[in-house]
Parts: sequence; structure tokens; C-alpha cells
Amino acid sequence: MNQTLAATLGELQAQIYWLHDAEEFAELASAAATIYMKLGYTQQQSETAGNLISQAYQLSDDAVLAQIAGEFDKEIQFYHQVKDKLTQVETTLVYQNSIAIHQMKWWMYFRHQQKLQTIIHLFLQHFQAVGLMNLLTALKLTYFIMEICKVHKSRDTETTKDNAIKYWTELLKIKPPQYPYLG
Repeated sequence: MNQTLAATLGELQAQIYWLHDAEEFAELASAAATIYMKLGYTQQQSETAGNLISQAYQLSDDAVLAQIAGEFDKEIQFYHQVKDKLTQVETTLVYQNSIAIHQMKWWMYFRHQQKLQTIIHLFLQHFQAVGLMNLLTALKLTYFIMEICKVHKSRDTETTKDNAIKYWTELLKIKPPQYPYLG
């Protein structure tokens, strides 16, 4: 396992969260694309995935605005579009197991402050990607993302980056057939 790769991926992942907050979506797409390039995907696959991930983030922001406005149906429509974008990422990366629904749901439940539902879908996203043989890893990855969410909300950039590096260090140890990370 390459510790340098884990550090690079963790820094890029943490950067994506800050770029999202700053609404720097072109830079977010570029950072996501770089993650997939570092994981060994082609430049075209990586750039397509990065752009789709950026679009998913933008749609999730639209969903939040609909939530704030009390437009439940519109919010759900936006989250379905998020799922569609993330499903396109999976197709682009030739993933065997779909995890997009769980990514979309944990984003939605996180924003609705439903912690248990957030944890369940975070776990399912990771479990489906890494499999039963790596159950402990799926639990650890879920924990690291929850820690990232917690410290990110408090705008602690260094701890967010440290947790993202721990996430990638743990994930790269098992060399999964597909990565559970979709942005």
C-alpha cells in the first residue's frame, strides 16, 4: 500500500468538500478527476466522472434549496437526479455493484440531520463496494466519513484532511474491485 497515494487522495477528497462549500464546481470536477486518474482510470473516464460528480454536488445544493423552501417533491426530484449522475459515474468507471442510491440517500439524510439513516446508507455504500470479506473495513470507512462530516461542519480543514487520509489508507489496504468513493 502506498502511503503517499493515500495522502494525495485524502488531500484531494478534503479539497473537494471545501470547493463544494465555495461553489467552485470546475475545480471540484478537476479534483475528483485527479482522484480517479491516481486510482488508475483513463483520463477520459476520470474527467467524465469528475464532471458528473461536480454536477451531482450542484444538484444536491438545489435539493437543499428546495428543502428550505418546503418543496418536498422538487427536493426529491433533485436527489433522483443526483442518483442518476452518480449512476453515470459508476457506468463510466465500469463498476459492478451500484452504490449510487446509498450515496444519494446518505447525502439527503445528512442534510435532514437524520444521523441513523445517514450511517446506515454510508455503511451500505461501503459494504456493497468492498463486500462481506471486508466487513471490518466497511465499518472503518463508514466511521472515517462520519468523522469527516462532523469536523467539516465545524470548518476544521486539517482534521478533515487527516480523516480523509485515514479513509484512503484503510481503503487502499484491501485493493477493492471497485472504490466506494463517489465524491
